[in-house]
Amino acid sequence: MLLAIRRYIPGEQEALDVLQDGFIKVFGNIGGYTFKGSFEGWMRRIMVNLAIDSLRAAKHLQWVGENEEMLDVFSDTMYPDVETGPEWAGLTQKDILDAMERLTPMYRAVFNLYAIEEYSHREIAAELGISEGTSKSNYAKARRNLREWLREKLKTQ
Repeated sequence: MLLAIRRYIPGEQEALDVLQDGFIKVFGNIGGYTFKGSFEGWMRRIMVNLAIDSLRAAKHLQWVGENEEMLDVFSDTMYPDVETGPEWAGLTQKDILDAMERLTPMYRAVFNLYAIEEYSHREIAAELGISEGTSKSNYAKARRNLREWLREKLKTQ
């Protein structure tokens, strides 16, 4: 659960605080677990929501708005998915986490919710209080930034 929280909260101590609050909330609401889906998934959702709430409370979640027409600029055809060939084999998990911590809090939150937690852009928009188009735009920009930083990391190795 700490790794899930660290994808949103960059500081170790802040992440540990959210983890502790998360376990308190999990144990306090254990009766609300309905046995639909995995217990781990239910618990992860609580932890992720608390991490987002923590960012929101600290006023770190300030979004970069884009109008709907700008989404074409950041489409998947312009920035295709990273290939998993030998070029990327030199990266470690720490390299990837370090790159993710360089993202703005909003980009990191949208990227994690969409790519890792498998939320839809509609769900992300509702969760973060942004438009669906902004969610898509922020996700595309986060992917682009991560690719650029990871390519730079590979060049320096």
